[in-house]
Amino acid sequence: MKHLRRPTFALLAAALSFGIAPAGRAADAPLTVVNLINLPADNSAEVYYAQELGFFKDAGLDVRVTPMTNSSAIIAALSGGGGDIGNSVVGSVADARGKGIPVLFLAPAGMSDIASPTAALIVAKDSPIKTAADLKGKTIAVSGLNDLTYFATRAWIDKNGGNSADSKYVELPFPQMAVAVVSHRVDAAYTVEPFFTAGLDNTRLMARASTGVAQRYMATGWIATEPWLASHADVALRFGAAIHRTAIWANAHHPESAVILEKYLKVDPAIAAKMYRAPYALALEPRLIQPSIDTAAKYTGQASVPANTLIWAPAK
Repeated sequence: MKHLRRPTFALLAAALSFGIAPAGRAADAPLTVVNLINLPADNSAEVYYAQELGFFKDAGLDVRVTPMTNSSAIIAALSGGGGDIGNSVVGSVADARGKGIPVLFLAPAGMSDIASPTAALIVAKDSPIKTAADLKGKTIAVSGLNDLTYFATRAWIDKNGGNSADSKYVELPFPQMAVAVVSHRVDAAYTVEPFFTAGLDNTRLMARASTGVAQRYMATGWIATEPWLASHADVALRFGAAIHRTAIWANAHHPESAVILEKYLKVDPAIAAKMYRAPYALALEPRLIQPSIDTAAKYTGQASVPANTLIWAPAK
C-alpha cells in the first residue's frame, strides 16, 4: 500500500495543537463543504459543539453531519466515496488498514478513561449474570463485530476469569441495547453514554468492560482516506484545528455542552446532568492509541502495528 510521506509525529501534533492552517483565505471566501459521518454518542459529539459554537465556520468549513451506527460501516462509506471525514474507533482502523483500506487518523476524539467511564457492560436488573464466567453461552450485543465494543468486551471477559470465545456476539445500535437487554433478546450489552444512564432504571451495570483494553486510551478519532487527505490537506488541517479548539472548550464546559447534547442527541436534561462525560484527547499520541491496536489484533488475527502508522501527517 502506498503511504503518504510522513514527517515526525511532533509536526502533526503541533499543527493540530496550534491551529495551523494554510494562510491566504479571505474572510468572505465561501465555506468548504465537508461531508462527515459520525457515531452519535458523547465521545464523538465534538462535531455538534463545533457547529453550535461556530468553530467550523471560523475554520472556513461547512460540515454536514450524517449519523451511522458503527465504525466498520463508516470506514466502508468513506472508502466508497460516501463521505469525506468520519469517526471511528482505533481497532477498526487498524483492522481496515490490514485489509488494504487506506484510512488514517487526522485528529483525535474521545478518550476512554476509568476516571470518567462512559462505556459499560450491562445486564437486566433481574439477570443472574454477575461474573465474566457467567457469560459462557450467552449472547452479548455490541455496536459492531469489528468495533471497540466487541474487542473490549472480549478482552474484559478473558482477563476476568471467562472465555470470550464461549459467548455469542450480535450487532445492535446503541439506542436499542437497553431494550434488548430488558426484554431478554440479548443477555448483556456493551453500551455508551448517554444510552447507559438513560437505561439504568431497568438495567444493571455489570462491568466497566472498556478496561479490558487499558485504564486510559484514545477510543475514537477522526479519519479519512489517504487519497482524500492527499488532495485536501488544507481542509484536513483546518478541520483538525477546529476539533482541537472544540476539545479544549468541551473538556472545560460540561454544563454548556450538555445543552448541545440535548439538542442533537435528544438527551433528557436530567440524564445529561448526571451521566459521566467523555474527555477528549488534544493530540494524536501513539502511546494512547497503541492499546486499542494491540487488543484488536488479538481478536482479528491481524498483526499489531505501531500506532504512528495509523496517523496522517501532511507533507512538508
